[in-house]
Amino acid sequence: MQRILTLLLFIATATSSAWAAYTGPGATPAVTSVAEARLQRDDQTVVLRGQLVAKLGDERYRFQDDTGVIDVEIDDEDLPRDTVSADTLVELHGQVDTHRFKPSDIDVQHARIVGLR
Repeated sequence: MQRILTLLLFIATATSSAWAAYTGPGATPAVTSVAEARLQRDDQTVVLRGQLVAKLGDERYRFQDDTGVIDVEIDDEDLPRDTVSADTLVELHGQVDTHRFKPSDIDVQHARIVGLR
């Protein structure tokens, strides 16, 4: 009997904490603008909404929203599977990458299509 109670207590504890997550302020970064992203510190998480307006090179793109433009790096496997054009509204989740002698850019971990402009 004690074994069964111990097993049930273990299962209840394991399953309740496995699904727990922080949901308060700062849990999900709010959508920021290019202008705001340029002011953030290195490795700050950002979410941007706008358009990829140019391909600059291998896995490098120029991103634009209503506040400006910034270069982004998106690994091929992190791009949406659907075709993306300059008219496609995308949402980028990534981190600010600051540099000493050149402007900051964004290292994108996830990109998704939101709609059309």
